[in-house]
Amino acid sequence: MSRVTNFQLTEEMINKFYREGYFYAPGFITAETVEAINHENAVFANMLGDGQWKSHAIIDIAKEKAAYPETTGFLTNQDVVGVFERILGDEVKLWMGMYAVVDPQGKGLEWHQDNQYTHILGHMLNGFIALDSITQQNAGLWLAPGSHLLGRQPNLNTEEGHKRAAEPANGTPCDPMAPGDAVFFHRETLHHSKMNHTDKPRRAYAFQVGAANCRYAKTGKLLEDRVQLSGYQL
Repeated sequence: MSRVTNFQLTEEMINKFYREGYFYAPGFITAETVEAINHENAVFANMLGDGQWKSHAIIDIAKEKAAYPETTGFLTNQDVVGVFERILGDEVKLWMGMYAVVDPQGKGLEWHQDNQYTHILGHMLNGFIALDSITQQNAGLWLAPGSHLLGRQPNLNTEEGHKRAAEPANGTPCDPMAPGDAVFFHRETLHHSKMNHTDKPRRAYAFQVGAANCRYAKTGKLLEDRVQLSGYQL
């Protein structure tokens, strides 16, 4: 993979991440990286789904690197990892990477926090990278500024599967995103996406990264089952 990112992180972006729970990162990955990730995930993106949000997840990089060299190369690129380290103020571990697709005329996800799933203590960030031009016409992301300060919210869904939080009063649609643009947000920031009103799949790459000192709330243990990205060599 050629140059993955030319992005320059600023202190104001980091401050906004902690103050408001998110910040925009325009041009986070290069056009060449967008094309490479889309190319090796094309079969999944175009696979007929059930009209819902779907994703292909990567947790074990060693297991996935042969089939997805460009995607795992992006996740372990040390220039990219350095951005995560500066935001979280520590070495970092990968919780999960997801090639995320909303089918044509498909539905996104309800309001939720990712910390409603596995409860983790400590600072973690989510990244959402546009792999297409993304607006509210094709399931653009919504965020609730400051909602990370409310703490972990109860799950309102009674069935198994996706979690759901109460709809926040200040939900705000993200700005239109060009391929390669990203938005970073805290693991406890409320977010969701609506409908894809177009006849093409909406492609994005979503990932979650945690500071190395994060711990599982249930056991108190460090995230010893997750890959450390700092210093990782493919």
